[in-house]
Amino acid sequence: MSLLTLREHDTFAIGDAFCAEGRKSVTHEQAVALDRLSKRLASAKGGLFTHANHTTLKARQYVGVVQLGAEAIEVIPKIDGLNDLGARINLFRMLARTRRLEIHEADIARLAAQNLNILEIFIRLFCDKLFAEVHRGLVSRYERHADNLPTLRGKLLTGLQATLNAFQPERFQCEFDEFTIDTPLNRVLKTTVRFLRRVTRHSDNARRLAELDFTLEGVRDVAAAALEWHRLHFDRANRRYEPLLSMARMILQNRTQDVTAGDLDGFSLLFDMNELFEEYIGEVARAAFTTKGWQVVLQGPSHALLQDAGTGAGVFQTKPDITGLRDRKPVWIIDTKWKRLDEDERNQGIAQADVYQMLGYAHRYDVRDVVLLYPHQAGIDGEAGLQRRFRILGGGSAHGEQFIHVASVDLRDLRSVPDQLRSILEVAGINPVQPVELAA
Repeated sequence: MSLLTLREHDTFAIGDAFCAEGRKSVTHEQAVALDRLSKRLASAKGGLFTHANHTTLKARQYVGVVQLGAEAIEVIPKIDGLNDLGARINLFRMLARTRRLEIHEADIARLAAQNLNILEIFIRLFCDKLFAEVHRGLVSRYERHADNLPTLRGKLLTGLQATLNAFQPERFQCEFDEFTIDTPLNRVLKTTVRFLRRVTRHSDNARRLAELDFTLEGVRDVAAAALEWHRLHFDRANRRYEPLLSMARMILQNRTQDVTAGDLDGFSLLFDMNELFEEYIGEVARAAFTTKGWQVVLQGPSHALLQDAGTGAGVFQTKPDITGLRDRKPVWIIDTKWKRLDEDERNQGIAQADVYQMLGYAHRYDVRDVVLLYPHQAGIDGEAGLQRRFRILGGGSAHGEQFIHVASVDLRDLRSVPDQLRSILEVAGINPVQPVELAA
């Protein structure tokens, strides 16, 4: 498989061939397929790739793999200071922390030694987890069946017997329970395995998937659209399959779309770094700051900014990314932005709309400190941490002065992120472990 690897916001050409003469390029047919994928993904506002001009496309903040026939485009997170492999591994660490995937550090260390693209890493993880469960034994269940049999089995369906077997009394319309591995759960797994066999371009992954397909031979083939997700219920016997089902759902439903253009078939597995960065920082902050007397709330608490004067209904609901509460009252707010600060631009390129958003939080939640948190990059002078501090003018808070803090967090070593967040708040004059003594 030919692979075009990009970083977020990299550009590539539209030409006559895929990666012709070593250039980063796709064909016109592939460009049409990418446009169609962007339109199908309603969550991808502005498109997965944008047209810099008629002959150039630009990657946005969606990372992962788009497969187009025998070729694939891989977009890697733009984390300065990490090579492609390091950025891929940290992507999976972030996915693990946000519980989108169950990945252990031992799995990551093992995969780091193999230079696989994001999709093939995902397939390898799925295979490893499914092999582990197969070795423990596939879950079987009693499944209800109805069939026209030559001998009576289970319960006779008298109504159907009278209508369908009126002229063949030697047959019996029966309903019976059968202990089988052909369950809704195993059908989801087999459908996923067969789908990934068509998608993978890595020989070792293809071999593993073929072995798993053989292991699931007693399970019926079901089209992805006909899978009975509503019948999947977890108990002590099958709860160990939850991580696998989460991956299968990501592949078959939520995180994937078919890509077609003419005779070109494809597949995509993509993650929005805006959402992932927000979720990751939220989970780290909750673990780092939640102590006795403190509460960290993600995506809340929700308040209305305005009230309709006629109906009295609240409008323009707000949900801060991360809120620190003391005695149920908001004390500080962090809002994440997967954007790049720029020392050469006025105010480091901080968007005016983001400032207005933070002003709204400071006023509505009546907090002294709100933090805009960005990923750190090489273009920022100095180290990661607190970059700027702005005093809000014209405020009427009971706390006196209010501040908007601009900070960055270094994502090269994710183990350091909790300490970085603590340091940012402490330098900003916030102690996230003890109550903040606010000015009268």
